Amino acid sequence: MAALPRLLPPLTHVGTRLAATLKPWRPFYRGFLALWLVYATVLVAARLRGQTEAARFEVTQYAIAAQLFPSTHLLKAKARIEFVPRADITSLSFELHSALRVEKAMDAAGQSVRFRQEGLTLTVDLLNPAPAGKASSLTVDYGGSLASADGSPVENLKLAYVGPEGSYLLYPSRWFPVNGYGVNRFAAAMRITVPSDEIVIASGKASAPEREPGNVTYTFHYDQRSFPGTVLAGKYVVEPAVAAGADITLYLKEGHQNFAQSYGETAGKILAFFSDKFGPLPSSHLALIEIDDQTVGGYSAPGVVALASRGFSNPANYRLLAHEISHQWWRCLVSPAAPDDAYLDEGLATYSAALYVQEAAGDNAFEDAMHEIVIGTLTHEEAAPVSQAGHLHEFTPEYESVVFRKGAMVFHMLRWVIGDDAFSKTLHAMVQQYAGKSISSDEFQKLAESSSKQQLTYFFAQWVNSTGVPQFKRTWAVYRTTKGYQVVGKITQDLDIFRMPVEIRVVTEGRKPVNDRVDMVGTTADFTVNTVTKPLRVIVDPASRILKYDEQTKIAVEMARGDQLIQQQAYLEAVKQYQQALDINKNYSLAHYRIGETFFKLHNYNAAAEEMRAALAGDLNPKWVEAWAHLTLGKIFDVTGQRDRAINEYQRALQTNDNTQGALDEANRHIQKPYSEATRQVGEMRLTPGSRPVASVEKVEAEIASIGPSPAAPPPQRGEGRRRFMA
Repeated sequence: MAALPRLLPPLTHVGTRLAATLKPWRPFYRGFLALWLVYATVLVAARLRGQTEAARFEVTQYAIAAQLFPSTHLLKAKARIEFVPRADITSLSFELHSALRVEKAMDAAGQSVRFRQEGLTLTVDLLNPAPAGKASSLTVDYGGSLASADGSPVENLKLAYVGPEGSYLLYPSRWFPVNGYGVNRFAAAMRITVPSDEIVIASGKASAPEREPGNVTYTFHYDQRSFPGTVLAGKYVVEPAVAAGADITLYLKEGHQNFAQSYGETAGKILAFFSDKFGPLPSSHLALIEIDDQTVGGYSAPGVVALASRGFSNPANYRLLAHEISHQWWRCLVSPAAPDDAYLDEGLATYSAALYVQEAAGDNAFEDAMHEIVIGTLTHEEAAPVSQAGHLHEFTPEYESVVFRKGAMVFHMLRWVIGDDAFSKTLHAMVQQYAGKSISSDEFQKLAESSSKQQLTYFFAQWVNSTGVPQFKRTWAVYRTTKGYQVVGKITQDLDIFRMPVEIRVVTEGRKPVNDRVDMVGTTADFTVNTVTKPLRVIVDPASRILKYDEQTKIAVEMARGDQLIQQQAYLEAVKQYQQALDINKNYSLAHYRIGETFFKLHNYNAAAEEMRAALAGDLNPKWVEAWAHLTLGKIFDVTGQRDRAINEYQRALQTNDNTQGALDEANRHIQKPYSEATRQVGEMRLTPGSRPVASVEKVEAEIASIGPSPAAPPPQRGEGRRRFMA
C-alpha cells in the first residue's frame, strides 16, 4: 500500500471536479466528496492487490485446446498454464471473462484443487506451496456462452464472440486465464476446433488442419514470448496479397474480395516503411483479417492484424492500418514493463501511424493528423500524468486522451528536442535491445539520452510525470538597422518548471519567414531576430511542435468534449459544453449548429431552429454548415406541418451547391417526400439451438495432450501488473 498516496491525486481530482458540478447542492457535496475519497481508496487498494498478485508469479506458456460452437455461441476449452513463482505461493489469481465458468482445476500432479470465481477474478488454491523459481503448471477446464457483451472486461463492448457470422477471441477479452494483462509475455500452443466449413487464424506456426466429420482442428505454435492469445475464425475468402518484399494473406468476408489488392499493397508499404524506421520484424508474415463491426475497430497480435468491417474502405484506410501494423513492433516485439508505461505501446503506435501519414500523404496531412492528436490530448489532459496511465480505465475518453494522444505528443516533442537522427536511433535501439522483452519509461529515457547525448530528466519530468500545458504570449518591438530590421521580443507562459526549445517565426514583407530557436527555461525567454525586409508578425511555435493552448485550440477542445458527450447520449451536458466554445467565439457557426442538432434530437424544435438561424448568421466555419443548417430547418418545418417553409429551406440548401455528407441528395429527397421522424424498431436477439453436442472434457484433454510438452521455459521477463487496452 506504499503506492497508495501517489495514486490518490488523480482520483481526488476527479472527485473534486464532480463535486464542483454540484455547486447548487453545496450542503451535500462535501459529504459526496468524502464518500468519493473513501471509494477511491478502496478502488486503488483493489487495483494494487491485483498488481501484487500478478507480481507473485509469471506465466511462461499456455497450451490451450478449445472448441467453438457458432450456432449456440458456446466455447469449451482446457488450458494448461505453465508458470514460475517469484515467491513461495499457495494460490494464484488470474483474470477470466465473467461469462466463462470454470468446471475443474488440477495442479501439476493431476490432483484437483479448489478454485473460486468473483467477477473477472479466478483464484486457484494449491494443495502444496509452489516454491520460488521452480517451474510448475496448472490445468483449467472451463466454458460458456459468448453471445453478447455480458461478462466482458469492458462494459458493453464485445471483445470475445462465438457465432455463425464469425468468431473472435481477442486477448483483451481474457477468454483464457490471464496473468499480468499486457505485461506478462508468454508463449502459446493452441488447438482450435471449429465447424468444417470455417477457417481459424492465430499467431504462430500452423500445422495442417485435421479434419473429421463435421469439424476441423487447427493447431498453432508460437514459441517466442509475446501476446499470441488471439483467435479468429469464420467462413473467409482467402486472398494472398501482391506486395513486394512482404508475405501477407488477407481473410475477407464474402463479397469483400475487392479490398484485397488495395489493402494488401498498402500493408506491404507500411511494413516496409516501419521496417526501415524501427528495424525488421523476426517474421515478415502478416495475416490481415476482417472481423465483425460489433467490436473494436482493430486489434493486433503477433503476425495478425484484425480490422472491423468498418475499417475497410476505398481508398484504403491507411492510417488505421498503420496504427495496427505498428503494434507488431510496439507491443508484440517490445511491450511496456508496467501499466503506467502504456504510452510506450499505444502512444507510440499512434505517433507511428502519423509518421506513415507523413510518408504517404505529405507534410500537410501530417500536420492535420498532429492537430487532431493535440485536440484529443487536451480534452482530458488533466485527468492524470502519462506516467499514471494505469490508474485510468481503458476504453474511456480519459484513457485515450492521456495514453494514445498525449503519449503520441510525447514522442513528437521528443523528436523536436533531440532531432530526427537521434530520435530514429532511439527507436532502433529500442527494438535491438528490448526485442522480446518489456521496457520501462526510465529505460526508454536512457535510450533517448544515449542516442542524443543529452540529459532529458527535465523533459520526462514535464511531459510524462506531470500535467499542465503552456499558453504562450509574446511582445516585440522592431528596430531599423544598417542591414534591415531587428525584432527584439519576449515570450511568456505560466508553467514554472517549463523547459523546451521554442521556435520563433518572423513573417516579413516580400521574403520567406525567418525562423529562430529559443531555449526557454521557466516562464520567460527573450529573442532577437534580424530580417532584411519589414517584419509583419511574430508566431510562436508555428509548426506546433509543442503541446500548447491557444484560442483556436481551446474552441476545438470544447467542441471535442461536446462530441464525446453526444456519443455518450449526455445531450444536455453536451449543449453546455458547446456553449463553452461560444463563450470564446459567439459567431462560431459549428457550435451553434451542434447545439441546434442536439435540440433537434431532443425534439425541442423551437430551440433547434433558433440555433440553426444563429449558425447561418455566424462565420459559416466550416462551409458545409450552411447547407446542413438549411436542411435541418427544412426538417423542422416538415415535422411541424409547415410544408411550404420546409421546401423553401431545402431549395436554399440546394443553392449552396455543397454536397458534403450527401446534403444535396437528402434535400432533393425531402423536396419529393416530406421528412418525418423515423420509427425505431429494436430487434430481439435469439440464440439458435445447435445440433452438435458440446465436446466432452475427455476429448479436449486428448487434444491438449496432443499438443505435446512445451519447450524449456525462457527466463521470466521484467514487468508486473495489468495494462489497459484500447484499440
